[in-house]
Amino acid sequence: MSVNPIELWNQVPPVALISGSHHAAIPGHDIDPSAAFLISPDQARDMGILPFCRKGGCLWVAASAPLSPAAWALLDPLGPVRIYRTELSDLLMAQWKIYGTPGENPSRFGEIAIKKYALNPQLLDQALTIQQKQGGTIGQACVAIHALNSWQVATIISEQTGIPLTDLLEPREQDSQSLDAVFSLLSEEEWRRYGMVPVSSTSKEIIVAMVNPFDNKGPMSLASKTDRQITVTLTGQRDIAWQLARHYQEQDLKRAKSHLLDISPENSATRTVTRGQFLALGATSILVTLMLIWHAQVTLSVISSMVVFAYAILVAHRLWIIHKGTQSQNDVQFTAEELRKLKDSDLPIYTILIPARDEASVLPIMSHALQQLDYPRDRLDVKLLLEEDDETTLAAAHQANLPHFVEIVIVPVAEPRTKPKACNFGLQRARGEFITIYDAEDLPEPSQLKKALLAFRGADSRLACVQAKLSYFNANQNLLTRWFTAEYGAWFDLLLPALHAADMPIPLGGTSNHFRARVLKEIGAWDPYNVTEDADLGIRLHKVGYRTAVIDSLTYEEANSEFVNWIRQRSRWIKGYLQTWLVHMRHPLQLRRQLGRKGFWGFQLAILGTPLMFILNPLYWFITSLWFMTHWGLIPHLFPPGIYYLGMMNLLIGNFAFTYLNSVGAAKRGRWDLVPYTILTPIYWSMMSLASWKALIQLITRPSHWEKTDHGLVDWKKVQSPSGFLQSNG
Repeated sequence: MSVNPIELWNQVPPVALISGSHHAAIPGHDIDPSAAFLISPDQARDMGILPFCRKGGCLWVAASAPLSPAAWALLDPLGPVRIYRTELSDLLMAQWKIYGTPGENPSRFGEIAIKKYALNPQLLDQALTIQQKQGGTIGQACVAIHALNSWQVATIISEQTGIPLTDLLEPREQDSQSLDAVFSLLSEEEWRRYGMVPVSSTSKEIIVAMVNPFDNKGPMSLASKTDRQITVTLTGQRDIAWQLARHYQEQDLKRAKSHLLDISPENSATRTVTRGQFLALGATSILVTLMLIWHAQVTLSVISSMVVFAYAILVAHRLWIIHKGTQSQNDVQFTAEELRKLKDSDLPIYTILIPARDEASVLPIMSHALQQLDYPRDRLDVKLLLEEDDETTLAAAHQANLPHFVEIVIVPVAEPRTKPKACNFGLQRARGEFITIYDAEDLPEPSQLKKALLAFRGADSRLACVQAKLSYFNANQNLLTRWFTAEYGAWFDLLLPALHAADMPIPLGGTSNHFRARVLKEIGAWDPYNVTEDADLGIRLHKVGYRTAVIDSLTYEEANSEFVNWIRQRSRWIKGYLQTWLVHMRHPLQLRRQLGRKGFWGFQLAILGTPLMFILNPLYWFITSLWFMTHWGLIPHLFPPGIYYLGMMNLLIGNFAFTYLNSVGAAKRGRWDLVPYTILTPIYWSMMSLASWKALIQLITRPSHWEKTDHGLVDWKKVQSPSGFLQSNG
């Protein structure tokens, strides 16, 4: 039985857009300009259609005749569509009301911008070129090159389309309960991703404000959660950020402090030592005490032998690192051609979190470095995380000419006062599919985001993080910075690539680690109570089956150039490594199953072995010195013949291995000028031991206390970057 197309069309519910026909199912319906401009005026007239409303999870479209396949293809990307039948005269009048008279030259974005804001035509041409290359809107391109700000763009679009303009920063009377109910319809992540906030709510209509009214995903998602009509108004980007921050601040702070503890308490450093670990430590202490009472000399000999043997394993581990790190190319590399093949229009939003406290002096450097990044400006989502009581840095940030894609996020004052808590707070506001961390003084390689993206795209979903390499731009400032730079070369060019090649857990660096945002949120992000949150996060990723890779891309930092400042920083790092070891060794057998045999021992050597080595060094230096000064008879009994020779090998081969490791690390980066200074590495070790003992004491007295490292101690005018991408910033 055939279906009569005319009868089928007559069954479509009618609507009156202008005439107010009494026979219409929806008489005299108001036209939402933001719905109408989802397609161009020419397309609407050619196809004989007019989108006029969003309701019931659908875009309502009026037509005077059955839609052609071309019309359906045009509407399909806009989401579910509900068609309403209207008279031709009614449709034409409605199109005239919204779009103007057919054939006349409607006001274009550029014409309004030139007339209203005296926009330079050359800047307009530059913005058009960027839009053609990267996609997006002409307004986004104008903001990206600082030709216009976000509010000016909203004003122009409002004048061009008739979509109302809403200033969210102006005080307004509103029913907070009704708005809270609307907020609950979508998650915070969705509101931020869509760049949208509710403005008002009635029983029939929800009005939302957006930066980009031509993106229909947000309004349609909201429409699918309610029977009310969704009407869109325009606003600026900073208005959206302010409104969302105001609404979600308390919730975000709570999640920043306790989310990991809530979902995985066994992985949280809220407690440094558990009851079971206290009992194990107490039992061990009692056993050792009883053995000392029974036979002190034998007991001390056994303990010393175990320590010397453990130290020998650590030396062997460092020799393995040198072998593995120089044996082959263990990092992920990309050619310039691979980078050029990436189309800007296909790149996702990338979030950069920059925690900064007492960093007013380096904000100009940060701004300069961000603008050097080779990534589309409209796809950069930078969160500058500033503490609420850091008045100096806040004032400097508001006065600085920060790029438009930088949002200042105010982190409320609350314990713990740590970098990971600030990062967790900023994470709630992240819009990117991928996320990275930079310190305020960092100078990342411009192509680093693209390299990280290629690494993710070239791997399976198990790759959750890629770590860029770190170095220092002030390596030649003094002897301390030279040692520090050589050490970083060994760590990021030998140790981490070797661990990656061996599929062992990688303790991340504190900056330039890139994550899949989904995975980062899934595992609880950073532990706000761990003062070396990066190393802990690398272990947790590995425990649940994810992997980390090292990419061949450099970020330059400021090396600590002052002894006391260096001790503060290094003691915090070592304390965090001890925290991380205690947290993950709460259930050793379970950890062994999660990491595997190789990963488990790699964890012991990298996380415990690093601080343990420097804690033990002063003890054996003291015993050796005591022997030469007193020839105390007990000392030879601490080192039975086999252990004595093993200890001698530790002394000779160990000194060579650790010195050679730093030498190779410097040489692998082409920093041959630093190699002679590595001969003095034993002096650096004594400093490391001092920091390690301070860390051990603080682990007991102040486990989650974050000792701030001072930056901006370098004379920027004298900085010469070996990479060539640090340019003069005045």
